[in-house]
Amino acid sequence: MPNEFTLRLATPADAGILARAGAELFADTFGAENRPEDLAAYLSTAFSEEQQRRELEERGNRILLAIDAGGELSGYVHLRFGARPASTSMPNGSATRPVEIARLYAGRQWHGRGLGAQLMDASFAAARAWHADLLWLGVWEHNPRAIAFYKKHGFRAIGEQWFMLGTDRQRDLVMAVQLTSDG
Repeated sequence: MPNEFTLRLATPADAGILARAGAELFADTFGAENRPEDLAAYLSTAFSEEQQRRELEERGNRILLAIDAGGELSGYVHLRFGARPASTSMPNGSATRPVEIARLYAGRQWHGRGLGAQLMDASFAAARAWHADLLWLGVWEHNPRAIAFYKKHGFRAIGEQWFMLGTDRQRDLVMAVQLTSDG
């Protein structure tokens, strides 16, 4: 499994491939459970090439791409350093150095083959290297597979936030894991 793909840091030159693959991965993950017009509206803005370039150029972002043996993007993780949950109380007081997993996607062909775990491990490593005290994410309440995956990696629900998919207001669980200086 580990030799089937490699992880590398994305650069602004990857904006086009990230826009296309990101939109495909998002649509594959959430398309069946959402109205096509809401999905299309969200994809056209969140995954435009210009938006991806902005995110890649933004100082607090780090995006790691998983490239398969054929050179195709098979998944990725988008980290936002210093980003705080919007509408939830933090565990044990305020986190001073939070890191958000803004997106973590793996193509369906990689489900159960270790790609998600490797992306998660890379997220923990990057957060710890930055001396983060909290790693958090938002996950759609109707995505039990992802919720179970995050729980398996030590995340627990600490609140909720809202996510707009087109005109559809959706509830996300905010899940987090506290990080300590000793690992």
